[in-house]
Amino acid sequence: MIIAVIADDFTGANDNGALLAAKGFSSATCLGLAHWNPREFTQCDAVCLNAESRLLHRQEAWKAVYDAVRAFNLEKPALVSKRIDSTLRGNVGAELEAVIKAMDDSHGHNETLAVMVSSYPHSGRICVGGYQIVHGVPLERSPIAKDAATPVHHTAVLKIIADQTSLPCGFVSLEKVLAGPAAVREAIEAARARGCRAVVCDAVSDDDIAVIAQSLADAPYPLVSLDPGPFTAELAAARIKAPRAEFENRIFLTVGSTSELTRVQMEALRLAHPCHIVPMDVRKVLAGEAESQAECRRVLDAVFAAPEDTKVLGVCTATSKEDVFSMQEMSQRLGIAPSEISRRYQHGPGPGGPGNPAKRQPAHRRPVHLGRRGYGFGHAQAQGGRVFRAGHGAAPCRLRPHYRRRAPRPAHDHQGRLCGRQGQPCGMRGIPVHQNFNPQTACLDRSIANQPA
Repeated sequence: MIIAVIADDFTGANDNGALLAAKGFSSATCLGLAHWNPREFTQCDAVCLNAESRLLHRQEAWKAVYDAVRAFNLEKPALVSKRIDSTLRGNVGAELEAVIKAMDDSHGHNETLAVMVSSYPHSGRICVGGYQIVHGVPLERSPIAKDAATPVHHTAVLKIIADQTSLPCGFVSLEKVLAGPAAVREAIEAARARGCRAVVCDAVSDDDIAVIAQSLADAPYPLVSLDPGPFTAELAAARIKAPRAEFENRIFLTVGSTSELTRVQMEALRLAHPCHIVPMDVRKVLAGEAESQAECRRVLDAVFAAPEDTKVLGVCTATSKEDVFSMQEMSQRLGIAPSEISRRYQHGPGPGGPGNPAKRQPAHRRPVHLGRRGYGFGHAQAQGGRVFRAGHGAAPCRLRPHYRRRAPRPAHDHQGRLCGRQGQPCGMRGIPVHQNFNPQTACLDRSIANQPA
């Protein structure tokens, strides 16, 4: 392990892992300090620990983070990150204090500097003038600030920190960030000279975050990054040579959308990059056990037969208008209720799938779902034990077609998935590079653009 991430919740741990994997670092999530065993993570460059500290009382959160950092520092990681919520919910100040104290105790000195970049531009979170802005709205006026469990009462980042700790903190303005890495480093060193143990930095774009990371590429003292994920990924890339410079198959897509927009996006993708996207015949998946199993075997064999230069690998269920069918018409054709059709394509073939509704699949044999509509791939045993692992040779991605839900939902659901209100864009996810599936990852076009040609 060369990168240690302490997250305040499970989705945050996964999110950081996916962003680090996009930079070439293999990553895995540890479900808690009680589950931490260094021998089980020896092949991982980055380990993201879920400290589950966001909802704890302040002192409990302080102790959870302190204990986690102390335990991870025994492995001597090159970079320690404290993952915070992009809307600064939870015990941000207390956890900042805890991570610095743990670093001091681990290293035997007080030279550690924490650099906080609370921006996540791709998710609409930026920090400018020291104020946290969420989709153009001051944080304290955003709906997130009224969270019942972890409300936020201020927009000023330094004020949020000061409510929870007396630790001296400096500030690097957007003016300094726009001036380049040298100006940022000068401002950081000036803050350290004044006795600041932490520095909050403005950033309104991914380029700004990269500038801050570059300014610290050769910093000779221990660093802790505090951020929602993007800054940690950039800082790791700036300070540590990634073991994998390129991905074998950079992207794996599973597309279950039937919209015209999705087909246009896929065609644009094919024109821009070497692709191997295998169509699945959903009619065969719904027809019965034998045909369903045969179709899934055919698709899986075709996926494994991808050319070596393929940059985008995947499966789709509708390559043309002819592949789209009416649920009602299919119901009449098969002589089954629409609800049974829905159940079949949600569960896929095998036990619990078409032809065998009474049985449920054990967890290790459940199907890999393809896209929002979940057409099943089939369980591992039926495919000779071959299983896709999202930790090797794939890049985080999200294809965003328009998709109509049956009922309105908020912009993000409780699991952090990007959702759409009725008739508005909704996330269509690929499989991220991480050992735990994380739907909240970078956009497809950004993932491709950031990869080497």
